[in-house]
Amino acid sequence: MSLLGHASAPGKAILTGEHSVVYGYGAIAVPVAQRRLHTYIHAASPGYGTVIASEQMQVVARLGHTPDSLPALTLALQSVLDLAGQAEIPDWMIYLRGNIPVAGGMGSSAAAACALVRASGDALSLSMPKDEVDRIVLGSEVVQHGNPSGVDNAVVVWEQPVWFERVAGPSRMQPKAEVTFLLADTGVRASTAEAVAGVAARRRANVRDYDRWLGEMGSISLVVKDALVAGNMDVLPDLLNRNQEYLRRIGVSHPVCERLVEAALAGGASAAKVSGAGLGGLVLVLCERDRQAELASRLEQAGAVDTVEVELP
Repeated sequence: MSLLGHASAPGKAILTGEHSVVYGYGAIAVPVAQRRLHTYIHAASPGYGTVIASEQMQVVARLGHTPDSLPALTLALQSVLDLAGQAEIPDWMIYLRGNIPVAGGMGSSAAAACALVRASGDALSLSMPKDEVDRIVLGSEVVQHGNPSGVDNAVVVWEQPVWFERVAGPSRMQPKAEVTFLLADTGVRASTAEAVAGVAARRRANVRDYDRWLGEMGSISLVVKDALVAGNMDVLPDLLNRNQEYLRRIGVSHPVCERLVEAALAGGASAAKVSGAGLGGLVLVLCERDRQAELASRLEQAGAVDTVEVELP
């Protein structure tokens, strides 16, 4: 089968603001270019229709058939076909492959939709501005998650750090100095909805303390944002370590997360914290570039199932 189109999209990670963003404060999310999802579109035999096969999710879906096993992706694809004025379902075999873990806090669903939209545009010779791609991917995220924040689609489409507030939405950032860190995957999968609901329940029982802690996390995010834009990287270690302390207090860390944080700091990292919803998922480790390999080894010895080196901008 001949290749008609190909595109890829990165993963994402939360730098600061997880959980406090739910309560109106800002959060910072960054692209993870070292983890990508690729979409390949091949020509199929006449009458074959369009079939989407996701290697990671181990799912196959056929466009226009119900029940739909990949409704978010088929919506994204149909949106591109509509834009191109393609009334008939094309004869395509679509493969999704990559190294972004599913349900691992790295935006796999947004990356899949973004790569599919761009590959479809490539196959149809349809040029789409990033704003249009972002709109389609957000629609796909609504189907996937119900009420997405808009962070994941903005980060993976624009491949830039993003500042996000629920009311104002996402705005792109451009750090003025290099930031290097590691992402360590705990291998523990947890539901974002479960983590958010847990914080809400505990807050109802202790509004005074939780509102103070969430407010402190919001203030940390704002200072980190200003530091990144100004190129003032010296303040990051203390801020990120304080952020981790508040994540502990609101109950979203995990024994494996704590083990990785401890191993990172003992190995010379300047900061380490949960990244994302918590209860497992990812740990972000701030460190110099020349310490990354040694720290990655330490983290894997402490139980990380994978580590990724990330560099901004």
